[in-house]
Amino acid sequence: MSIRISHPSVYPFLEVRSEGRVQFSDGVLESWEGATGGGVLSLTGLFGSDIYFNQIRLLPGIDPSVFPATFRFEISMDGKIWEPILKETGFVVGPVAPQWIFPLIKARYIKLVVTGDQGKELIATGRFEVLVAGVIDIKTSSELDRLWVKENLIDGRAEYGWSSALRSRNQEESIELDLGSVNRVSELRLLSKNDAETFFPSSFRVLYSDDHITWHHLIEENGFFAEQATWYRWRFLPLNIRYLIIQIRENARTREGKFISQIVEVELYATADPVERQERGLPEPVPHSSVLRSGIVRLAMDGEVKEGVVVQGHDRRLRAATTDARGIVELAQDGEDREGVVVQGHDRRLKPASEDMPGIVRLARNREQRAGHAVQSSDDRLKKATVDSEGVVELAEPGEERGGVAVQGNDPRLKYSTEKSPGIVQLAGDGAVEPGLAVQASDHRLRLATTEAVGILRFARAGEQADFAAVQGSDPRLHDATAERKGIVELAKDGEDREGVVVQGNDRRLRPASEDMPGIVRLAPGGSEQAGLAVQASDPRLSDARPPLAHSHEYAALDHDFNSHPGMIRLERATGKAYEGHVPPPVDHAPVTGVNSGDGAGVAGRGQAEGVIGFGHRHGVRGISDKGSGSVGQSFSGAGGYFSSARSYDVVAASQGEDAPGLFVGGFGRLEGALYAGAQAIGSALAVSLPLNASDVILPGDALIASVVDGMVQKCQHRGSPKVVGIAVESAAVVLGMPDESFPSLAEPFSRPEGRVLVAVAGVVPARVSAEGGPVEPGDLLVSSFQPGCLEKISGRDGGSEPGRVVARSLGTVKKGEALIPVVLRS
Repeated sequence: MSIRISHPSVYPFLEVRSEGRVQFSDGVLESWEGATGGGVLSLTGLFGSDIYFNQIRLLPGIDPSVFPATFRFEISMDGKIWEPILKETGFVVGPVAPQWIFPLIKARYIKLVVTGDQGKELIATGRFEVLVAGVIDIKTSSELDRLWVKENLIDGRAEYGWSSALRSRNQEESIELDLGSVNRVSELRLLSKNDAETFFPSSFRVLYSDDHITWHHLIEENGFFAEQATWYRWRFLPLNIRYLIIQIRENARTREGKFISQIVEVELYATADPVERQERGLPEPVPHSSVLRSGIVRLAMDGEVKEGVVVQGHDRRLRAATTDARGIVELAQDGEDREGVVVQGHDRRLKPASEDMPGIVRLARNREQRAGHAVQSSDDRLKKATVDSEGVVELAEPGEERGGVAVQGNDPRLKYSTEKSPGIVQLAGDGAVEPGLAVQASDHRLRLATTEAVGILRFARAGEQADFAAVQGSDPRLHDATAERKGIVELAKDGEDREGVVVQGNDRRLRPASEDMPGIVRLAPGGSEQAGLAVQASDPRLSDARPPLAHSHEYAALDHDFNSHPGMIRLERATGKAYEGHVPPPVDHAPVTGVNSGDGAGVAGRGQAEGVIGFGHRHGVRGISDKGSGSVGQSFSGAGGYFSSARSYDVVAASQGEDAPGLFVGGFGRLEGALYAGAQAIGSALAVSLPLNASDVILPGDALIASVVDGMVQKCQHRGSPKVVGIAVESAAVVLGMPDESFPSLAEPFSRPEGRVLVAVAGVVPARVSAEGGPVEPGDLLVSSFQPGCLEKISGRDGGSEPGRVVARSLGTVKKGEALIPVVLRS
């Protein structure tokens, strides 16, 4: 029988027997103590059926000094015949909880036997557990994020698993599992993701070892395609395995061309040690090999060409080959030249060839020139050639120029050439220009050219402009040009306007023009009408040239001083329209618009009581700013701002969303009335931001306990733990302890820092509740559960002896399984 050994599992006791005092409830043995009296004490546990286990855990009680020093564990199938399996002598409790891991065994009874001769009057232990240890350590080459981590491979949940990092190129990934002890493993199972794109690895192999030194090949898959949410298993003969590695050689590919591999769950199944079997005196038969199941080998199907399978004797490829039926090969018919068939020994093409009957070739007759025939060694064309008779070629007479004959080595045309007698060519005399002659290397036309003597060409003298003379690199016309000396061109002096000279880049006429200093032009002052000046774009004559309209006053003459307007000013006009946004108002939004391009204000008011008063049916005064504050209130001795309303809120801070900044108070705050926070009952809680143990994956509703690291929290994994701090939540009505980096600036949204979690400590929150301890009804008291992060209904064995076990009171119902329901936290 195969047992799943990859996932931890604790077996409950059906019954416990002992001479001492036992605290036992609901299958859990919490503690045991007994007086030694110089004899032998024993504690026997009975299970409801035969169990398979590979770990024993015996915790010390409240006083570790009374933990037994000499003891052993025994197992039995019938409670009569006992088999010792583990023994300890001089045992001392250390910082790590005592536990023993060993190969998988089978039993129905287990007994702890303690000798009384230990110098102790009282022997006591804590919780006694018998369990499947599961995988004790997982190592992976990479992880995608905090949700797809290696711990998910054995958590029993199908929502998340392990994922490799997302890479731009294919790279080998690996998963290494440690079972803690050597077990006879016989089956491996893998679960694919419940998604159309499973990202299951397409090429992988599995290796195993019992010592982490020598590794053996177990399984290999290439081009593997997985369906979504599907378990795949590989079975094999039981092997001694402690370490197992899954090497992923080809990852799945995303639509964007990236590479990734994802596996949701891993399960390993093992059989008990062979000593547990009744037929242990007989050798285990070798499984029969077939095309479906491997024995020593796996048999290939008829015609199968897959690597690693054995061809069977009746395979059609091993039968005798004929011209009509294929065997290992297919035989060709006599003279058949079809591709992929084998020529037989009696094929007519293999018989000796002659001039009348072909074999592999057909022989040509003497001097025959027919295509497709082989020339024989006795052919006349292969004899030595002369000027009188042909061989392979016909030799030419000396000097003969007839076509189709080969020139001989003694032909006079192959002798050395001179100016008098030709060879292959005839050499030309010095300076000769007749056609058909070859110029010699000593010809004077090939010597170095100078300004006086001609070579292939003649060099020109400095500045010379004669025909057929090449300009030299030292010619002064190629010098750098200056204002005093010509080069290819002659440069002009600053401001010079002489014909034939080139203006330089530093000429004053090319500098920027101004009103005082000319450039290419000289700029005219504003309004100037002087000839020869260029009008500037800022000239007032280029702006609106309309004359001012006539106007009159009842209180002043047409021409009056700027400060001569006493009295009141009232402007009335229907203009503008309502608008929203953080932008300046339009020019026609108000009868009076003040625009100040300096650092002052657009409009200013000053009075003995109020400086500026605004009244409006929507807003009395509105302030808008693109970078700073919309409105600023300052006072020397009073309040910076005073707000009151006859029928609504005195102050409203309307943010752009829940995560946008709403209100910031730099000093302390004082409230005389009540503080109302949270828009609804569920989720209206007081929460604290605390650092999280990096090894845990926290979901909303998880119960959290104080971590072994000071100041940190982690997921609760113990039933009835008094260390529960609170419940993980996404948000809360009041949050304490949020670090400053969560509020980067008023222009950026609120962000939750990595490595921290909101822990609700008071109020109504949603929590993960399991019905493992019984159905949960509204009003039930809740304690932490064996399920990681869950709560369950309190039972009679919890009692009230230890404060802090009760975490919350239920406001919802859970009939079976696990659900997220509202609870009231208890402080």
